[in-house]
Amino acid sequence: MAILSKYGGYWIDSTYFITSPIERINNSFYTLKLSYCSKHPFIKCIWSGNFFAVPKNSFIATYSYYAFLYYWKKYNSLLDYFLIDYIISIAYYNVPEFKNKIKKLSFINCSIFYLAQRLNSSYNESDFNCKFNKLNKSNNPVIINNNSKTNYGYIYDKYKFNITNNITIFYN
Repeated sequence: MAILSKYGGYWIDSTYFITSPIERINNSFYTLKLSYCSKHPFIKCIWSGNFFAVPKNSFIATYSYYAFLYYWKKYNSLLDYFLIDYIISIAYYNVPEFKNKIKKLSFINCSIFYLAQRLNSSYNESDFNCKFNKLNKSNNPVIINNNSKTNYGYIYDKYKFNITNNITIFYN
């Protein structure tokens, strides 16, 4: 959050697979608003703490940075995985300007979890219709038979891999 506050940029969880270029942000906050997701009591699918973009000196990045500093000064263990979402939630419910920015964003009209559920299914181009895909770790492509690859196998073949010391790098 300190880096995002100072320079702006994107926070994208490393488990996302994105199928087309991401637009540049200008002077606004961007996050994924999901039409299809599990309803977390705080998030309600209207932001994604694991995917957002901010310009430099953004209110939400600066506020989150100071909230994290305060939290870690007081506690030495993570409350739970959704701490960033709790911080964003406080801003959403208490800062009308921030709430309005989120309300103006459009919903993503596809399930970001769909492809993850179909990684080991036979390759199907329509499984890649959602631009943003939240995937799970998978070690090897699975070949169903000699003529049919899985969706994971397609990704593996399309993007060249260099695997060194268990670190995978995708090249486009």
